[in-house]
Amino acid sequence: MFKKAITPRISETNMTRHIGHNAIPVWLEEGYADILRLFNPDLSDPGLIMVNLNVDFLKEIFLGKDVEVRTGVKKIGSSSFVLYQEIHQEGRLCVRASTTFVHFDYTTHKPVPIPASAYDMLKAHLTHS
Repeated sequence: MFKKAITPRISETNMTRHIGHNAIPVWLEEGYADILRLFNPDLSDPGLIMVNLNVDFLKEIFLGKDVEVRTGVKKIGSSSFVLYQEIHQEGRLCVRASTTFVHFDYTTHKPVPIPASAYDMLKAHLTHS
């Protein structure tokens, strides 16, 4: 499981003085960047397309305290995989998310099999959450 610390910014707060829902997908993306690097280390063309994002907002997140984004692999198919992510603040689970990616050929606009090397690295990060 990958872990990434993020410091909430004042610009991410909303009228109710907690972090707005629009900041969360950005943080999730920061959390799964290391997974994308398994396909292309410099992120120039990982050959992936996001096809689904589900986010459960469980608790408020506040300015002034870092959060930790935890990212693991929930499921791997032949051309797709599902990530499982959590965002924690001060020991509280605040957000739970799953994101589905498809390994994609942008020339043919069709899914293609996940390369064996990336498949093995994804498998190393399987989580039971």
